[in-house]
Amino acid sequence: MKTILTISISWAFASGALAAQPVPVQAAQSLRRAVALLDYVAGDYGRAVGPAGEVLSPVELAEQQQFVLEAAREVRADAGPSGEDLAKRLETLHSRVAARAAPVEVSAAARALRDEIAQRYKVALLPVHPPDLARGRALYAESCAACHGADGHAPPKEERELSTQPPSFAVSAEVEELSPQRIFSATTYGVPNTAMPGFEDALDDAQRWDLAYFVLSLAHRTPADARRGLSLSRAALIEGGYREIATQSDVALRARLATAGLSGQEAEAALAALRGGPFAEEDSRGAGLTEVRRDLARALGQAKAGDRDGARRTIISGYLDHLEPHEPAMRARDGQMVADIEREFLALRSSLDGPKDRGGGKGGREDPEAIVRRLDSLLERADARGPGGALVAFVGALAIALREGVEAALLVAALLAILRKAGRSRDASAVHFGWVAALGLGAVTWWATGALLVGISGAKRELVEGIGQLVTAALLLYASHWLLAAASAKRLVSFLSEHAARAGSAAVVFGLAFAAIYREMFEVVLFFRGLLLEVPGQGGAVALGALCGLVALAALVALFQRVGKRLRPRPLLLTCGVLLCVLAVLMVGNGVRALQEIGAVPLTVWTGFQLRALGIYGTREGMIAQAAVLGVLIGSALWSALRGGSGSQGGRAPADAARA
Repeated sequence: MKTILTISISWAFASGALAAQPVPVQAAQSLRRAVALLDYVAGDYGRAVGPAGEVLSPVELAEQQQFVLEAAREVRADAGPSGEDLAKRLETLHSRVAARAAPVEVSAAARALRDEIAQRYKVALLPVHPPDLARGRALYAESCAACHGADGHAPPKEERELSTQPPSFAVSAEVEELSPQRIFSATTYGVPNTAMPGFEDALDDAQRWDLAYFVLSLAHRTPADARRGLSLSRAALIEGGYREIATQSDVALRARLATAGLSGQEAEAALAALRGGPFAEEDSRGAGLTEVRRDLARALGQAKAGDRDGARRTIISGYLDHLEPHEPAMRARDGQMVADIEREFLALRSSLDGPKDRGGGKGGREDPEAIVRRLDSLLERADARGPGGALVAFVGALAIALREGVEAALLVAALLAILRKAGRSRDASAVHFGWVAALGLGAVTWWATGALLVGISGAKRELVEGIGQLVTAALLLYASHWLLAAASAKRLVSFLSEHAARAGSAAVVFGLAFAAIYREMFEVVLFFRGLLLEVPGQGGAVALGALCGLVALAALVALFQRVGKRLRPRPLLLTCGVLLCVLAVLMVGNGVRALQEIGAVPLTVWTGFQLRALGIYGTREGMIAQAAVLGVLIGSALWSALRGGSGSQGGRAPADAARA
């Protein structure tokens, strides 16, 4: 039996308010031992009993039974009447262990009880503050070096007259299965049947976390370029926060790095940087919240299939393992949002404990799907893309509103000019009714697309968002490129001129104006929806950018009416087009990244260089996609130049028609 591996904690435990009743802090602290004992059973029962119920180790089997009984006693003693249901379930688990039940069954039951205790009584087994490796080094020299070696190479047990051989923390093979959380538990309670004592009374929680993180740094050399190592890990979707790696062993981290395409040397550099610190307070953004949303989608699927117990376990593990590590930073930024998230998680669990409320009666429960939709919306607000989000949102919204607004205004002006030229000025009101109706239908389209997105949650929403960003980027390129836009404008004005002149009634003129402006409105809806997907949580900046764009548009329209032919709108359109092309490149990078986060697109790290403000994450798939977009832009610009400016003539078509 390995030493420190015997007590392992593989989940992050909730410090949020998911319990129905508050529990005294002392009781929550005492219950940590029950949680650790159950984790031991979940991890090591398979060493005592084989798949067919055969006894592999009588000593181990006796220990497993003893640990389950001890966990039941701890729950009864510390939780009181509120934990009686858990104590009875632990007694049932003890009977299954005594009956030599299959390891799959016992391990799953032990994990479920462990998570239930941690979640109900707020048993926190994650560091509250960033670990201090310097202090951990001093504590190691004082309390651990005698048995484990000053440099992490343990001397033979005979030298210290120990009953078991201590592990050598500097030897990678001996610590690769360990995580900081496991070492924290071992230093807290000791290791049964070994010479390892517990330090629960000698060291406080913060000191034991310092020690746990320092111990795992001994197996890795100090990286020559820690910044590059961290960049590589982030490109591989490992942000490197101290709470994220608290539950991760070296084996687990190496597997994730290798899956991302890092070579052995690059993976070791990234791993050394992750373990070597220094650690700082974390932000709440990153892949963790994506994992929470994915867990919610999986739990909803289980509930719909009738597996409510499985859905309940998935919800608990999603909260404990993926949300709780981000909760302190989220709470510091927006405490009310965290409280709302916790309340919805509690409501979701309650909805799975009773029948669904189909008629609004008192005896029913709320539909879990509605709760998941609300939770997904809250988690989207909590998910931030990083620096530059508000600026990107504002500039993008300004450019979209201004460019599309100018095009729409020019089309309306062109229609009015064509009617005047044809002696049909009396039908001008039909043009105005047409563009007003198009604006109204555009508002309906905006509402409908929003309702569609609200109905999609979890991983499906992430998939829709990723694809939506890529589609929006393609539309932005088409709409913004001067050659294509010029050709499109020329064709559209030619079409309007021909049909408006031949129109026999005001209804036809109305239809032409409506169709021309709704086309612009539909583009606006798509562009703004894509922009909101690109910069979640920046709705205020998007609204401000759109408002500024409309104000600028009104000023330009007034200026156009006063100066007439002297105003050349093409430079403005080109400037907006260039800004939207930059936004398209950013959207492509973030769209690919969103699909990589849910596993829909492969992830291969090419370089540690990242520039998140431009959607550059250092992965092969994202950089190739962005390079392709840049290639299209450069190639089409060269084509336009070689054609001798023919695109420019077409681009003046709306303005020329408006001045006629």
